[in-house]
Amino acid sequence: MITECPNCHKTISAAGFGMTTCSKCGALVFIGDPLKNEDNSVIDSNPGKKEAGHDDSRVENNESIKKIKVVLKKIRVTLSSGTPWDLISEIGFTDAFFLTTKEVLFQPEQFFYKMKTCRKPSFLPLYGLIAALAASIFQIFWALKFFQTAFPDFASFKAAAASFGTETLPLLSDENALRAIFGMMNPEPSMLFFQILLSPFMAIVFTAFILHTGSTLLGSDTRLVQFYRMSSFIMATGLFNIVPVIGNLVSFVWRAVLVYKGGKVLNGFNERKARIYLVFYLFMQILFMGLGMI
Repeated sequence: MITECPNCHKTISAAGFGMTTCSKCGALVFIGDPLKNEDNSVIDSNPGKKEAGHDDSRVENNESIKKIKVVLKKIRVTLSSGTPWDLISEIGFTDAFFLTTKEVLFQPEQFFYKMKTCRKPSFLPLYGLIAALAASIFQIFWALKFFQTAFPDFASFKAAAASFGTETLPLLSDENALRAIFGMMNPEPSMLFFQILLSPFMAIVFTAFILHTGSTLLGSDTRLVQFYRMSSFIMATGLFNIVPVIGNLVSFVWRAVLVYKGGKVLNGFNERKARIYLVFYLFMQILFMGLGMI
């Protein structure tokens, strides 16, 4: 039937009486039956706008739901047994890594308590390998960069070594030894790649060995798995190595703080034993570093 749209007053074709949409202006209109003295009327002059508004409201609701889910995740992390990293399957990799790093660096006692009470502890957390790998990359990069900038060739390195005098360090008079040192600081790409990959495992294993040995000597019966976990998580301090020299110093000092606090929590040590534990760790750490094993 042919009729008039009450909204735009244009002639339109309607299938029959009742609700329809105007093909001209898009309005939702009611087409009345003239036999019943019903007039055409406008139901909604711009339904598209309301739909858009409805979509905007839906978007806002979705955003609110997302925020609520984030809050619930954090609450779950706080209440659940174990560290954020132990909940990686529930909260995702990014949140687990960020929250683990934040807690181990700035809330260590709370973190180590969570680690100790975890129901299903993993033997060697992937977190430690990632953090140690990043630390290794930063540390090796800056060491090689400084050395190669200061000594672009062997002659400059040999001249610098000679200036120290051979009486203090007889090793500096041996040219073969100097060439070996220079070669270590200018490694082949394959050797450098191997060193970067091996360093995280060595750092975690040797640190765990030191922590467990000190614990045993001081009378604690804490399981070895806990020290592998502790060793892995304290590798977070290696992220400071992104800043040369100062970052290395901060990393070393902060890791010592974590060993002290972690030793108290995991082993149940008092202040005196915790200090002895820390001294033992520092001595062994410096010894292994001197031997080039960490």
